[in-house]
Amino acid sequence: MKIGHIKISSRSSNSIGVLKSSTGLDPSALMRFAICLSLRQQGIPNPDEYNKEGATFSADSIFGVHERMYLTLMINRLKNDGLDPENYLNEMTRAHLNRGMIGLKQRIKNLSDFDGLLKEVQY
Repeated sequence: MKIGHIKISSRSSNSIGVLKSSTGLDPSALMRFAICLSLRQQGIPNPDEYNKEGATFSADSIFGVHERMYLTLMINRLKNDGLDPENYLNEMTRAHLNRGMIGLKQRIKNLSDFDGLLKEVQY
C-alpha cells in the first residue's frame, strides 16, 4: 500500500502560499504539520468539502524519507475511523491534508505562532 499523488483544494493551495511567505517554512513541512493537526482532530473529514482545483503533490515530495511513518499514521487513523485503508487511503489523506491546512492557516500568522501551537499539541 502506498499513498499516491494528492491534488489539494484551491483554498489549501492558497494557504500554503500565504504560510510559506509569512513563515518561511517549506510547503512540505507545512503539509506534514497540517496532516498531523487533522489526524489529532475528532471526526472524519469529508473529502467532498474540498475541491480538486489546487496543486498536485507526490507523496514523496510531501513526506520525503518519512513517507512510511505517515502511511502508518494514516492506516491507523483509517482503521480507528472504521474505514478500509485499501479503499480510502488516498482520498482520506487528501481530506486530512486539506482540513489540516485550512486549520493551520487560521491559527498561524507568522513563524512565532508555531511556538504556541507546538506547545498546545504536545502530549
